[in-house]
Amino acid sequence: GFEPQYGRSVHWNTRAGRGLFKLVSDAVDDDGPMSESAAGYMRLAIYDLIGAIFSPPDSMAFFRSEKLFSRVCDVVRERFEDPDVTPDDVAAEAGISRRYLQKLFAMRNMTYTNFINSVRLDHVARLLQRRALLSTTQPISAIAYSCGFSNYANFARQFQKRFGHSPGVHAKSRDERPHEGYVRMN
Repeated sequence: GFEPQYGRSVHWNTRAGRGLFKLVSDAVDDDGPMSESAAGYMRLAIYDLIGAIFSPPDSMAFFRSEKLFSRVCDVVRERFEDPDVTPDDVAAEAGISRRYLQKLFAMRNMTYTNFINSVRLDHVARLLQRRALLSTTQPISAIAYSCGFSNYANFARQFQKRFGHSPGVHAKSRDERPHEGYVRMN
């Protein structure tokens, strides 16, 4: 009556399950005493194998997906300036399907669109700061378009939402910006 009740999450027919069975059966069949260091090692090996049996079957896939996701992010960072780059383009360059690309982002509670727009907005913000430092007059719309945005109104709305102020305010030097939380008196 003390046998554990195993559900579907136990993976006995895996390399770890078979290894654990062999290890335990060899230990039971062995008639000689075991040294203290060997017993400690066996205990650790058994714990590792039990952990592998009870772990999700795709736990190793997660580590592989991290490397793949990093490659996908690199592709996006290389191509974000192209307003016509699609998830299909990025997936093809990474050597995966569009559905798997979506799954990689979903595993991280993100979407492709949110990620590429975040990369674009970060780059726009850096260019606007550079514009302020150099006191150039490059139109903000030209900067937005050069970073892959094809619609200025959509860009401005996303920028406001992300940074809490308009692109025009961000384009001013720090000395010219109104201090948040303070009312400027003239």
